[in-house]
Amino acid sequence: MTRIFAGPARALAMALILVGVPGSGVAQNDGPAATTNVPPARIANGTRFGQWVVSCEALAVNETACVLTQRLARASDGAFLAEMLAFASADGTRRYIGARVPSGVYFPHGFAVRPAEGEAEETRFVWQSCSRDLCEALIELTEEELEALEGAEGGLIAGYRPGLLAQPLIFTMSVEGAGAGLDALAASAGAGAAE
Repeated sequence: MTRIFAGPARALAMALILVGVPGSGVAQNDGPAATTNVPPARIANGTRFGQWVVSCEALAVNETACVLTQRLARASDGAFLAEMLAFASADGTRRYIGARVPSGVYFPHGFAVRPAEGEAEETRFVWQSCSRDLCEALIELTEEELEALEGAEGGLIAGYRPGLLAQPLIFTMSVEGAGAGLDALAASAGAGAAE
């Protein structure tokens, strides 16, 4: 499994994705005072949601950071293209998609995605930071924007320029399953604290 937190971007990523907030679900039936605590189901590392895989890291006792991740590689030779991350803010009100690409990327060109079919505009990510090996770009999406990307006919076309003199690197990807995965992670955030 690829370790998804490394270098100076660790603090930023952790601040954005801490989801170890205690909580519990409550179920009721028709009987008087028949309330029982039903903890949400835990989501295990490696659980798949469409194109995404859950990756969690224990930070402290009852404090875990989980994200959805997918690693994109060129089919012909397995060369690394990008690692995509999907996660929510600690309070669950904001959703993000991040992209990690090899260092040396040409910043002015940006990292962008657009639907493979149709005339929709591209969605541009904002570069956040670089470590020795990777540079990270990030975008905050509303629930509607995320649904639009998930429902893009034919998936998405993504691209960035890997260096100043390099040609743009263009590839296809999908964010299918991101919404369901983020909903499941939010529902399970308090599973450990509720027991």
